[in-house]
Parts: sequence; structure tokens; C-alpha cells
Amino acid sequence: MGHMVEFARGQDINLAPESRNQYLRSGYHAGVGESCRSAVPVPAHERRGAEALAPMLDSDKEPASVVRVFAGQAGPASRPKAESHHAFLGAKGSSPELQQAIDKATQLAKSRVPVLLLGETGVGKEVFAQGIHALSRNCDGPFVALNCGGLSRELLASELFGHVEGAFTGARRGGVAGKIEAADGGTLLLDELGEMPLDLQPHLLRVLEDGQIYRLGDTKPRQVRFRLIAATNRDLRQEVAEGRFRADLFYRISVTSIRIPALRDRKGDIRELARSFVRELCQRHEVDEKVFHPEALNKMARYAWPGNVRELRNLIEGLVLTVPGEVIGEQDLPPEILAAADAGNDARDDNALVRLSGLARNEFEQICKVLRETSGNATLAARQLGIAKSTLYLKLKKYSLDESLGSWRSAPAA
Repeated sequence: MGHMVEFARGQDINLAPESRNQYLRSGYHAGVGESCRSAVPVPAHERRGAEALAPMLDSDKEPASVVRVFAGQAGPASRPKAESHHAFLGAKGSSPELQQAIDKATQLAKSRVPVLLLGETGVGKEVFAQGIHALSRNCDGPFVALNCGGLSRELLASELFGHVEGAFTGARRGGVAGKIEAADGGTLLLDELGEMPLDLQPHLLRVLEDGQIYRLGDTKPRQVRFRLIAATNRDLRQEVAEGRFRADLFYRISVTSIRIPALRDRKGDIRELARSFVRELCQRHEVDEKVFHPEALNKMARYAWPGNVRELRNLIEGLVLTVPGEVIGEQDLPPEILAAADAGNDARDDNALVRLSGLARNEFEQICKVLRETSGNATLAARQLGIAKSTLYLKLKKYSLDESLGSWRSAPAA
């Protein structure tokens, strides 16, 4: 007779070797009767996070394995799929170029065909991959990511396909499941796929076409079913033409593709991203709330951002940790951004930019100070500044501070 157990999500359950496989086949019940088909065996000493599922150890080395039920991974009947605007929360911005990419990703998420994400380094390809997974039919399964760049051929093969005991010198006892097996029933993201060695590509193609995988050193096929999302910053058509990427694999993974725009192609999002990141990072590092001076935002908007959103976020994180005051000014920006902005001044009309005199700078800093002291209470702030509340709102708009009121209101009064 089968066994039934009840336990809370996130609880570790020790199972004897003779019963653990029976439990895994028959399923679990988590909480109040929720199907827990996503429960997976994870050795206690080999956990790599919920997204990278480790294999069971050989039973004569460890007599019991640990099963963890990951929170939020109940069956489809008990967990509604994420809405599109929630699935892509990490893709910040409101530009038409970004919204077009999000709309296409939302549409393609419903199918099971492979998706190829195209875009420069740092544009947020993994954010898109996670959003597609959250909206897909496999949303209750694991999301597993592997970066194909920077790994040796041997290490990449082992990470991708796994290996059996004795497959090579140093192979782990009992063998190891690869990322493809870990993604069974879910989504596999292969980032920087264009860097995969040419001789490994036929093996990946075979898995995609046959739904079977062979661990390194094994002759026994294992059935797998997963949704592949590939990502690259290379022109794969050019790679195929130059013999560095297989044409058959390219056509297999590029059934559908999404091009994620570079940050320089959606400059209207830079200010929005900067304000969002500075609020987020101040909270994360538990430092006093900071705001950008309008001129600093102007300088940043004119920079090309070759590292895209990742470069912008890393820069702001450094500013949050190093700028002593509550206002991040243009003098705090790195030389390359200032140089790019100064070069752009020679080619554009400066009359369209906000130029603050010394008096205006003092006013800007005083408004920030009072709003912080009053926790964003516009009525009290206007009273302390000796101006009408309507005048204060006009000045907030002038200095691009209107969107920062929420962060001041959520902070305790100084």
C-alpha cells in the first residue's frame, strides 16, 4: 500500500532508501492536500539552491536522503499562474521598445517551443527567461540556469549532461545529474549559448529532438521533458556562416526569438531606472534615502551604457554606498559618464536641459532636507519652507523630485 505524508512547505524529511523512491513516484501532500509533484531529492551537503537541483547520493554512502518541498511550488490547481505585469517586474522601464519585447515574451510563454533571447550583455536576458517560465505551462516545475561561457569543454559537458560513477578521474561516487535532468518538468536557460563548443552542440540537439539524455559514461538513456530558453549576445547567423555554430541547432532553438533592446535604445527609461534602483539599494543596504540631482540624471541620460542595465545598477550601488549626503550630484559620477556628457554638449542644444544656478541648487537641497525631516508630508514641508503647497508641487516637478515622495513617506521622520 502506498504511503501518505503531510508536512509544511520548506520542511526537511528524512526518507529511508527503500521508501524514498516510492514517495517520489506517488507524490506528496503539502499543507492542506496540495499536490507537491515538484518535491525533489536534495542531499544536505550538496544544496545549490532551489533552481539547481542536486542528485541523490549513493545509498551506501548516505543511508537517507533529504526531500525539500520548495515554497510556492504547488500543483497548477492550487497556484494561479503569474500575471504578465508581475512576471516581468524585474524588467523595469516603460519605453515602447521594452514593452514590445515584454508583450512578445508574454505571448510566447504559453507555448512549449524553444525561445531564443537576443541582446547585449546586461540587458536582462535572465529576467526575461524567468518571466517566461512564470507564465508558462511549466511554471510549477524548476527553473534551472547555466551559463555556457567561461567553462572548459569538460566542465560544461559534466554540468549539462551529468555523469555516472567512474566516468572520468574524479567523478563523484554514485554519479551526478546534470542541469538538463534538473530541469525536467520545468525550464532550462542556457545563457551565452553561442560560446558552447562545436563538438557539444550535436549532443544538445539530440536531447532536444529525442527527449532523451545520456549521462557521461552511461549507456542508459533517461527521459526528460523541459522547455529550453537560449540566450546569447552573439549574432548566431554570422556564427553559423563562419562555421562556429551548427546550422541544425540554430534552426532548432530559434523557432521563436525575442530581441531585448539595449539601454541606449530606450534612453527614456534611464531616469526611471535610476530612481528605482537608488530606492531599492538604499533599502537593501539600510542607508539613508538618497535622490539624484537633476543634472546628474541629465548626465547619465546622455551616456551610452555599454554594460546596459547591469552597468547602471552597479554604478548606483557604488554611489549609494559612497556618497555621504542625501543628494547624488554630477560631481559624484565617474569620469567616463561626465566625459561622454560633455562631448554630447557640443552636438546638442543645451537650452533643453535643466541648468541650476547656485541659488537653485541651494533650493533643491533645502527641499530635499525638509521633505526628509517631514517624512514626505507635503503640507508640513510647504509650511516649513514658507511657500504654498501648490508651489511646492511645482518645484518638485521642476527638480524631478515628485516621484521620490513615496520613498520619503515610507521612511521614518528624522
